Amino acid sequence: MFSRELNIKLGEILIDKGLISRDQLDHALKNQKAGGMGQKRIGSYLIDLGFVSEEEITQALGMQFNIPVMKLDGIRIKPEALDLIAEGTAKKFSIIPLFKIENELTLAISDPTEIHLIDIVRSQTGCKVVPVISSWSEINRAIDKYYFKKIDTQITEVVKESDQTEISRGEIEELKRAGIDLPIVKIVDRILIEAVEDGVSDIHIEPRENLLAVRFRVDGIMHEFTKYPLHTHPAVVSRVKILSSLDISERQKPQDGRIQIKIDEKEIDIRVSTLPTSHGEKVVMRLLNRASVKVSIGDLGFSDRNLELFEEMIREPYGIVLVTGPTGSGKTTTLYAALNAINEPERNIITVEDPIEYQLEMINQVQVNIKKDLTFANALRSILRQDPDVIMIGEIRDPETAAIAAESALTGHLVFSTLHTNDAPSSITRLMDMGVEPFLLSPSLLGIIAQRLVRKICTGCREEYVPSVSELHAVGLSSTVDNLVFSRGSGCEACKQTGYKGRLGIHEILIADARIREMITQRASVGMIREEAMRRGFKDMRFDGLRKVISGLTTSEELLRVTRSTR
Repeated sequence: MFSRELNIKLGEILIDKGLISRDQLDHALKNQKAGGMGQKRIGSYLIDLGFVSEEEITQALGMQFNIPVMKLDGIRIKPEALDLIAEGTAKKFSIIPLFKIENELTLAISDPTEIHLIDIVRSQTGCKVVPVISSWSEINRAIDKYYFKKIDTQITEVVKESDQTEISRGEIEELKRAGIDLPIVKIVDRILIEAVEDGVSDIHIEPRENLLAVRFRVDGIMHEFTKYPLHTHPAVVSRVKILSSLDISERQKPQDGRIQIKIDEKEIDIRVSTLPTSHGEKVVMRLLNRASVKVSIGDLGFSDRNLELFEEMIREPYGIVLVTGPTGSGKTTTLYAALNAINEPERNIITVEDPIEYQLEMINQVQVNIKKDLTFANALRSILRQDPDVIMIGEIRDPETAAIAAESALTGHLVFSTLHTNDAPSSITRLMDMGVEPFLLSPSLLGIIAQRLVRKICTGCREEYVPSVSELHAVGLSSTVDNLVFSRGSGCEACKQTGYKGRLGIHEILIADARIREMITQRASVGMIREEAMRRGFKDMRFDGLRKVISGLTTSEELLRVTRSTR
């Protein structure tokens, strides 16, 4: 409780700041005195009477006790801090741990007179406690947000049991119980919530020799999120398997499943993959935000010229449009954006994918199923009997699929697909190496888009600098260029001190015009095709990326990271 001396001091601070008058303070003190043994703090009376706001009282308390005031609404609290104080304790005393650096724990409190709380937390955690003051409302909002937030799972939690299992039924029942144990549920929910809020694309749950590590892939780069004791591993894996309807008794074979969840009105599809390792099963969860499927081609990062070329290609009545690049380069997003752009009631669009990443409106999507002999090639044959106008093939993986795609384009269909090659010109020879004859490829090919994803500089901490001579040479610029300024991120809370937030594409587009088609017929080499294309205005990814470096969208380090292999 506040002593009378402290009450007067708090009141005097508020008067000095011009927030209340002397009469208002006296009125509040009379109300407090009338409250007797159950009296509230003077600050609470001032708030209840409408004389000051909760935020103003919090600021005054910080001045009174010389303790920093911290706003919590924009703070991200990590699990390793939350795990130090039980939820019940946090709610009882209106406190919340914010972060831990080495052996120092920063603790948000609403009542700085409760000195004993510091001793309690120090005793429970073994940490040196550094208090900061936050409002009661902010602390309780943070407790509700971070300690437990219900995830709306849109699946039936079914536990599968194999007919032939190497573990006993008692062990299976134990795994079931572990998978629905509340602390484990909270751990998995917290991992998923943090991943969605951080814009994570992949969650890696990895058993190691002495611990369970959780890593996130953000903007294409892996980061360690948190660690748990190794004994939690079986229960965490069981929980994920229960959610994705996988066989919890099978631990020696890889499994694949799917979860659908809803967090803060965001609908997320999660593809789950398990893999036996030397230390136990590793789980990888790929998060697919349904909102991202609505991306337009204008959001893909195309330069004005490349956007014009791309739009021209996807609006042709027939032919093949290829998107190439390594795994994780955004090929599927580009194709989905293209389908969204031309998706009209007058068109019959059918896709064959493995897997179907997003459900698209008014588009018929076919999932490859090898067990049922529904391969890309077999699905394509059936699709051609479904009167399609546009066909999207998730990936050209084999000669048979490649040949059917070319023949489909020649018979009046617009075909979109992906290919794993480093650049656009090499995709032509790759298709011919797969067995597509030049007389089929030459007339059917419209163009090829090769792409990579680079991290964008965080707009919250972007700063300009003059690049060194060696940096200019590394990206192919002359040191004689005057007044050239690059940008980089210095690191801030918004980007988690990385200097980057979000990604954008860099592209090269090879148009199959009459001369390029003639060279295809002649089986020209990759080098010859590239040289001829450049004479005709082709610009490679390094050029496109360099323009984005100069524009302050990304860094030279990012450009070199993703394009070095293409030079």
